[in-house]
Amino acid sequence: MHSQKLIKKWTSLVLFVLLMATITKSQRLPGNDYMQKQLLCALDRAPCDALGSQIKDALPEIIGNNCHSCDHRQAANARKIAIFIQSKYPDVWIALLNKYSTIKT
Repeated sequence: MHSQKLIKKWTSLVLFVLLMATITKSQRLPGNDYMQKQLLCALDRAPCDALGSQIKDALPEIIGNNCHSCDHRQAANARKIAIFIQSKYPDVWIALLNKYSTIKT
């Protein structure tokens, strides 16, 4: 059961990363608002939709537990997500670390 929940969370995260990558490449899509909504949800600064709730539920494992329960593919995806957020939203990344990490920045 635990592994099925983790797979569902990772599927949501991968879809979110693909969505973010698509949006940042296209000037026509109103993506910044959606991305910001998801990130603010993860920080308890905005209401969460279904995807935001799944992302928020996965972050304690990804950040707080350093993806200890992740397989190699999931860990690679987590690194991609981290790099994307660090480069596009560095202040949000620090806030996510402060919220979910067991080691505070």
